Amino acid sequence: MKLRFLYLLLPLLFAGCAQHPNSALPKNSTWTIQQAQLEQLTHWSLSGKLGIFTPNNRDSVDIYWQQSGQDFHIRLSALLGLKSIDIQKRGNETVIIDMDGQRHHSNDTEQLITDLTGFVLPIEYLQQWIKGNPSNASYQLNDRQQVSNLLGGTQNTELWSITYNDYRTVNQTNLPHKLQLTRGDLRLKFSISQWHLPPKT
Repeated sequence: MKLRFLYLLLPLLFAGCAQHPNSALPKNSTWTIQQAQLEQLTHWSLSGKLGIFTPNNRDSVDIYWQQSGQDFHIRLSALLGLKSIDIQKRGNETVIIDMDGQRHHSNDTEQLITDLTGFVLPIEYLQQWIKGNPSNASYQLNDRQQVSNLLGGTQNTELWSITYNDYRTVNQTNLPHKLQLTRGDLRLKFSISQWHLPPKT
């Protein structure tokens, strides 16, 4: 049960305006402007697929992630949606509902994940990293002034390496649609099919 739960939960943690992204990216935006846009983007959702690769296993799940300020709801689904795991953070409390419907509560999101899976996942930073915002990380930019890769994490854990590809413009904001996270022998590959952002005011 624990191993099955692990492989379903991992993808999720890592991994608006429902409109199709435009691949024609503006070339005159500076990184300062783009990062300011990403910092101000606090309410969004995404859907897509997440591949999980270890030396002995390869798995793929559907992922839905809704971010509302500091709160979030992440749903991971496999087996045509017949099995799913929900991670919900509201205020200081996180609740994880596993595949058997059991509810697990904590005020420490990362510790709860570690207790249930045996892995430390950087959910605090992923809320920024998945947008292409290199919070608490060293990074490099591509020729369009977008983050192409970063290296970051807490001082107490092994650093995460992330590579980004396939940026597209969604509601005037450049967002990655493909990214890969690597730490040790664990590799997480996100393929985001759609971002949903609030309309520009």
